[in-house]
Amino acid sequence: MKRFALRLLCSLLALLMCSCAARQTSAGTDDTTAETVTDAETETAPEQTAGPDTAAVTETAAETEPPEEEVKYVNHADMKAMWISQFDMANVYVKNGKQRSEAEFTKLLKRILDNVARNHYNTIIFQVRPYADSMYPSDVCPPCYIASGGYGTELEYDPFEILIKEAHERGFSVQAWINPMRAMLVKEIKLVSDRYTIKQWYDDSRLRSLYLPVVSDRVYLNIGEPEVRDLIVRGAEELLQRYDVDGLHMDDYFYPTTDTSFDAKTFSNFRDGGGKGDLAKFRRESLSALVHSLYEAVKASGEGRIFGISPAGNMQTVINSHYADVRTWCRDDGYLDYICPQVYFGFEHATVPFDQTCEKWQSIIKNDNVSLIIGMSLGKAKSGIDNYAGKGKNEWSEHKDILLRCLQFTQTLEKCRGVAYFCYQYFYDPAGGAEERATKAERDNFVPYLEMITWR
Repeated sequence: MKRFALRLLCSLLALLMCSCAARQTSAGTDDTTAETVTDAETETAPEQTAGPDTAAVTETAAETEPPEEEVKYVNHADMKAMWISQFDMANVYVKNGKQRSEAEFTKLLKRILDNVARNHYNTIIFQVRPYADSMYPSDVCPPCYIASGGYGTELEYDPFEILIKEAHERGFSVQAWINPMRAMLVKEIKLVSDRYTIKQWYDDSRLRSLYLPVVSDRVYLNIGEPEVRDLIVRGAEELLQRYDVDGLHMDDYFYPTTDTSFDAKTFSNFRDGGGKGDLAKFRRESLSALVHSLYEAVKASGEGRIFGISPAGNMQTVINSHYADVRTWCRDDGYLDYICPQVYFGFEHATVPFDQTCEKWQSIIKNDNVSLIIGMSLGKAKSGIDNYAGKGKNEWSEHKDILLRCLQFTQTLEKCRGVAYFCYQYFYDPAGGAEERATKAERDNFVPYLEMITWR
């Protein structure tokens, strides 16, 4: 549009000058005078000079202006990621119930990122939407109470913009982390501004019962409804448009229950409309439709961005209880760039030992475009116990090199291209800065190896 306007202006000026020159000639201006005037005009304002040659040069110059600098997204060949959760950031965002000053927040954030870099990570998976809300100013999702101090309170500045700037300056890839279906508590959604779609749905009794089922006093998004999936995708598109994130990351908060009442009316309408299959199939297909739409949104937003999902580590639970069709996502095009199972288990776990669980996840990847990233946690390194591990209950207190051996094992996985660790607070106190002593022995063993490891 700017180029068209420039060419139009040049043409009008050229016509005006031709007319002026003609009038000067007819009034008795001799050839020499006319030539002098033309030369003067050419010297002082070449863009206004009449004549096809000059116009062509002007047009060519406009067309060859350097384009705006293209954003280069940062995604490392060996992903060494750390999840930074809403719980890590709670006391960094807010103090005494109010959002910290921008300067104070930035100071604390810089220390966090410096610590992450010091531990040899190159990727930040940063939580921006834990409860159908937002850690940044959004027109789609209400501000999260963790970032603003309370639902119904607007953000005074944009903390996520600061995070991206500071992280990129340190060479980190930034993956924006969203929860797909979990929303706020019932008592919390009542405080949300009416300008947000989710509150408008809640205030409409018919839509509330259809779109926003409640499980244990928490609101969830019923993704069996296309309008609900569209809201989630719109939130992702806004995020991708506004911020130079390097990718989108979705975790394991899928269907929260197997109870048929969660989406009974939606499924009944589906069957009445000629839909086939049972409820489990309907839920899996609804979730896969959402995953595909998010993948398409990421790919449409910029070349080089990636999309990945981090399901729970127990595959049977993921498929049968969360209704996540991970086999399809890891086999067919159009769903994922990577799968990052949360293999938060030791080698002695009675039902899902680390090594066998990793191999099982690798076995379902049939698409060369899908990579395996192994998710691990320092949670049991801190507690020293795994109450669900059977005979391996005390493995984490009896050994302090479990995460080192887990990291080394990932190098035996042909399709593995990295690791991700949950989470920052198991390394340091986010606001105070002190090291977490309970995990120090494990960290001292595996962190040096993380610096040198490669999966290529």
